[in-house]
Amino acid sequence: MPPTSTSQAGKSEPFQPAAALFAAIFPGLGHFYLGQVRRGVLVAGGVMGLYLTGLLIGGIQCVDRKDNYIWFLGQALVGPMTFGLDYVHHEHLKVREMDTRTGVETRRRAPQPTETRDPRTGQPIGIALINGIPTAKTSDGTTIAPAYPSYVKAVPRSNELGTLFTTIAGFLNVIVVIDAAFGVRAERKKKVAAGVSRTLKAPVIGGGA
Repeated sequence: MPPTSTSQAGKSEPFQPAAALFAAIFPGLGHFYLGQVRRGVLVAGGVMGLYLTGLLIGGIQCVDRKDNYIWFLGQALVGPMTFGLDYVHHEHLKVREMDTRTGVETRRRAPQPTETRDPRTGQPIGIALINGIPTAKTSDGTTIAPAYPSYVKAVPRSNELGTLFTTIAGFLNVIVVIDAAFGVRAERKKKVAAGVSRTLKAPVIGGGA
């Protein structure tokens, strides 16, 4: 006797480790792997829309593993892109304060409006107006003009909102990963639906009044 719709629905869904991995790498990618294109587009749009909105509000500085470590753990759930943003933030935007005696880095921070960073060492260098143009000189005497701060940190309220949005996006992606991990390939769903349809349409032998 062919399986009925009830027996098919009672089966537990198989675990899909590959789909879970893809979903953890990028929101929606796991659903694309499962063949659920529409669902993947909606998932990617929702999670990434929230994540990018947070970045637009708070700027890249709201992703900071050193100053906002607890929040960063939530942001990291969105995927490797968070680690990439954090790397750019620390290596190319923040200024490094070094101990001049030992040469050991003491901390990194956002540049002040009156300074920028030396592109070679990352150390802060002052900005001065020369003929009305903001100018800075690096440790080797190279002149940077016009020279502006690497970035200006958002006001506290904007920074808080940006951090909150990006962190919520990370927790939302956890649900996405779980959904992809226990999803079913679209092709299998179609086969199950086709089998149920044939069962319902099959003539009943020996029936009748």
